Amino acid sequence: MTSIKATDEAGVAPVSDLTSIVRPFLLLVILLVYWISFEPFHDRSGADLAGPLGTGNIANQIAFPLLWAVLAVFTLATKPKHLLHVAAFPVVAFIVWLLITNVVSGDPATGLKRGLFEVISVTIAAMAVGLPQSPRQFANQLAIAALAVLVLCYFGVAFLPSLSIHSTGDTLEKELAGNWRGFFNHKNEAGAMMVVLIFTGLFIKDAGQRWAGWLVVGLASVFLLFSVSKTSIALVPFTLALAALVYRLRSGWLRAIFILLPLVLLNVATVGSSWPGPVRSIVAMVLPDATFTGRTDLWRFSMEQTAEHPVFGYGLTGPWRTNELMYRDKLPAEPEDISGWVEELGTDSHNSYLEAALQFGIPGLILLLLAVIYLPMRDFGTALRVSNNPALLRYFLRLWIYVLYTASLETVLVSRNNPVWFMALMAIFGMHLLARFPVAEEGRAA
Repeated sequence: MTSIKATDEAGVAPVSDLTSIVRPFLLLVILLVYWISFEPFHDRSGADLAGPLGTGNIANQIAFPLLWAVLAVFTLATKPKHLLHVAAFPVVAFIVWLLITNVVSGDPATGLKRGLFEVISVTIAAMAVGLPQSPRQFANQLAIAALAVLVLCYFGVAFLPSLSIHSTGDTLEKELAGNWRGFFNHKNEAGAMMVVLIFTGLFIKDAGQRWAGWLVVGLASVFLLFSVSKTSIALVPFTLALAALVYRLRSGWLRAIFILLPLVLLNVATVGSSWPGPVRSIVAMVLPDATFTGRTDLWRFSMEQTAEHPVFGYGLTGPWRTNELMYRDKLPAEPEDISGWVEELGTDSHNSYLEAALQFGIPGLILLLLAVIYLPMRDFGTALRVSNNPALLRYFLRLWIYVLYTASLETVLVSRNNPVWFMALMAIFGMHLLARFPVAEEGRAA
């Protein structure tokens, strides 16, 4: 979406009619692949849900590298300097450290494979953000993809309820019976994606397609409410209000305070409740469930495991739901023991920052924070002064803020094919571009 002037100065010829057709098509394919995936509608009644984590989906292992190759060839042919424009040192440094931690992990072959797939997702997002020729074209493709997701989700609820609504027949979490999840695996995944679609609908509306934008907002909002994803529901008004405030502030220090202070307090209140003490006591006075639906067990386990591997972590291979962890001999329970359920059923930390420390060590967590917090905050401040498209900047800002906060209660950062993480990457790379180049005018190619 950078301007023709900026592109021509980079030495790239104006786009041809063919590339003008291919660009939106490729963008739509990417959005559909990440938002819907190759295996929608999950059966949660299978016994395998309670067993060790699997090795992945063969369709993903073929399709994503192929998609990456096609997109890389197209990008190098049409915008050979695009990857240089979006590359930022914090992101590159984190990717390098991610690969190092997986090479030295307990299972380097599996870890390196997962690391390479993470790199594929990051670079696809970096290239995808340069595909649309204008904000209006970006909004068009987002509208098509968003409506496709919503139609499929509502179709599942209406005609495939056993695969689209949590029920008492599920192997795990029978208490979620009645909560909508659509074609997603869990109601929290569905809820998080609905929030992304709400912000997407607002951008579509601001880009000129009012009816399509409000339709997406309305359908996503209803589905979000029926998913009963409490974190996502609460974060919608919070994110909209915080983004509106941050957008109006002109002081970089004030922006940092308003974005980071609530984020730090949220993590202190949640993770701090993992052990008996004043934090847990205060939280118990305010909330009916000071365990945050059992998350405190996961957070305590994550920190204990991180303390055993503080430098390189475990890599992307674990330690969740491995045979060694699930079936090892149990020790006598301690007062704050996790009673075995975390070892047998836990799949992640339910906190992206703790998960990053667990997988990549403390150095990896620091590099990740630089890539997903410092870099976007700096780029937003620059883009706020120079960008000529406030609607696009607000869209990226809302996505970014939402992901930072939902990351405190869910594992969304560095999660490969997760659609919310993918959109966060597009927002981060998008703000990086907006800070450097003007947006193309309508009717002009980028």
